[in-house]
Amino acid sequence: MQKCSIILVIFSVFTIAKDDIEYFGGWPKNILKDKMTSAEIEFECSESSTLKKVGCNCNKNEDCVSGKCFSSPRLGKYCMPNKGTIFPRFNLVDQYGETVDLYDFGLQNKLIIIELSTAWCQPCRNLASWLTFGDLKVSQSRMWKNDYSIVKNLIEQEKVYFINIQVQDKYKDPSSIYSIEEWFQEYPDERIAILSDSNYVVRDWLRATAYPTIIILNEKMEIVKFSVRGWHDAFDYLSGINWN
Repeated sequence: MQKCSIILVIFSVFTIAKDDIEYFGGWPKNILKDKMTSAEIEFECSESSTLKKVGCNCNKNEDCVSGKCFSSPRLGKYCMPNKGTIFPRFNLVDQYGETVDLYDFGLQNKLIIIELSTAWCQPCRNLASWLTFGDLKVSQSRMWKNDYSIVKNLIEQEKVYFINIQVQDKYKDPSSIYSIEEWFQEYPDERIAILSDSNYVVRDWLRATAYPTIIILNEKMEIVKFSVRGWHDAFDYLSGINWN
């Protein structure tokens, strides 16, 4: 009688937690992000509320949790983010096609510079060309100051994080993976994360009135300098810090 040998092959399957996987772009990972206080992305407004949240209609500063009731010719009066407001935990696709948790940039002992931009915005392009290639066309703007040169140095020395959140493509359609890939090909700076706001979640929360709009967060994801338009408020703040 012929004997049959049975060979058992045992495969070991190891499950790697998603948070343990490094980003292809080399962005930081924050292992404590789930313990951080975050803000609501979708705001709910109630007329009975004593203080109104970011994005809700208001009449005066005292109506808002942020202490800032902003009057916009296009959007009316609403509570805008202000110093100390916690930035929401957005998850957006980057130029490499990966979904990036914005809170991974938190708790790294660095300031976080966020630019809200579009591909059709010429000042956005001028800023990107300066950061990537040192093109000085951006300095021709009447809002530019020589002191702003420190911003490029801070990014190159990796003393801060710079994140470009693109709202629209060059056709003024919602940003997509294709438009941020194209942007990265034009301005290939591997230190800068380019994220797509394809569903307008960031735009609708910030309600920027022009592009680019730049704000600054601390490592706790709290706003330390906010503007509804332009780079000057943020760059004034950065150039006023003693970085030595």
